[in-house]
Amino acid sequence: MKILLMILSFILVTTVLFAGDIKIIVNSKNSLSTLTKAEISQYFLKKKKKWNVGKVKPIDQKNNSSIRKQFSKKILGKNVSEVKKYWMEKMFAGRDNPPKIKSSDNAVIDYVKSHKGAIGYVSKDANTDGVKVIKVK
Repeated sequence: MKILLMILSFILVTTVLFAGDIKIIVNSKNSLSTLTKAEISQYFLKKKKKWNVGKVKPIDQKNNSSIRKQFSKKILGKNVSEVKKYWMEKMFAGRDNPPKIKSSDNAVIDYVKSHKGAIGYVSKDANTDGVKVIKVK
């Protein structure tokens, strides 16, 4: 029983720490309220291209930004270099292009506000008025 409680406590703490670092955002017209890390990863790596509001439009941040590094590691399970390699291979094979890149939290928020299928990530302190913040399971 103690082990189970320790495991549950670890999961709760991990979720809270994650949620405190990054906000996952979608357009306010999107009916989703919760996504798993695996689902978010599939959308950003374009392994899943459609969802409840049509075509998924993932938006990345600059390669050298700290928020991009955190997102890549915590959600995609890769460092930024590994993600770039993934996209180079996809592009070389003619299969797909990486998500568009925006230069700041505000630029991501503006894009997500104006595109129904958009999903992005911003820092915990970003003002997310006008978009929906998604819970991450």
